[in-house]
Amino acid sequence: MTDNYERDSRLVKRVSLTGAAINLTLAVVKATGGFLFHSHALLADAVDSTSDLFTDAVTIAAIRFSRRPVDHNHPYGHGRFESLASLVVALVLFIAAVILVRNAVLHLMGEPGPAIGWPAALIAGVSVVTKEWLFRWTRAAAQKTHSPALLSNAYHHRSDAFSSITVVIGVTGAVLIPGAWFLDSVASLAVSGFIVSMGIRIAVRAVHELTDMEQNPELVAEIEVLALTVSEVQDAHRIRTRRYGSLIYVDLDIEVSPEMTVQQGHDVAHRVKDLILERYDYVADALIHLEPTGSRQGGEGPVRGAAD
Repeated sequence: MTDNYERDSRLVKRVSLTGAAINLTLAVVKATGGFLFHSHALLADAVDSTSDLFTDAVTIAAIRFSRRPVDHNHPYGHGRFESLASLVVALVLFIAAVILVRNAVLHLMGEPGPAIGWPAALIAGVSVVTKEWLFRWTRAAAQKTHSPALLSNAYHHRSDAFSSITVVIGVTGAVLIPGAWFLDSVASLAVSGFIVSMGIRIAVRAVHELTDMEQNPELVAEIEVLALTVSEVQDAHRIRTRRYGSLIYVDLDIEVSPEMTVQQGHDVAHRVKDLILERYDYVADALIHLEPTGSRQGGEGPVRGAAD
């Protein structure tokens, strides 16, 4: 798994750095175009692209920390840095949305400004295509590496693509419809809505990871089937998973014959563990508890803190 882990780390870094370079270019082009062609919506989009640079930096730093090896103080590794980074990304999105709403409302309350130039819509159109491509590439890399921080960044790119579509519509309307200058600011408000929606989605996912919410019900079902392929295993249950960055830890109980020796039971547990780790390269470890056959019917033992 070490070779795959290092390969994934290189991929995550390459994707993040490429995204940062593209975001920097888009932010400069949008800001320049917004000023030159008098588009508040395009300036709002530039603010969003600028926030991407910060989240790119957060993602790169988080992944660097999260992929440090296990140590004495962090026996489960440093993977939670990725989930924390996702929360930071969500916070940045919320702040950017507040700034955009404020500016758009102030513009709507003021007097009409200079006429908006049609190149503003063209710049936003280029942004749509670029950010949608970047979203698809980043999401594919996140799914391959199982990186929650990179996945959060991918959906940040998607929010940019949607917001740029709104800018295209708003700016085009303001240019083509006489007296519809306000559509540019309305588009800016719509951009803010997309940003908030994406921020909520990212924050909820990060909170689920930090609170050890069950990660993948399909994985749980697959592990049960896999454990039962070992002939000595009579039953597999109480399977739980929790995420630490790009890795998942698994706990499960297996039932074996009560006539087995300790050594025999130990060997069976190791065979189950080896099967799980060989099948899933994103599973860091599997903690297996041995029980005599029939324990499941007798009821699970109490879990401290569980509801009665």
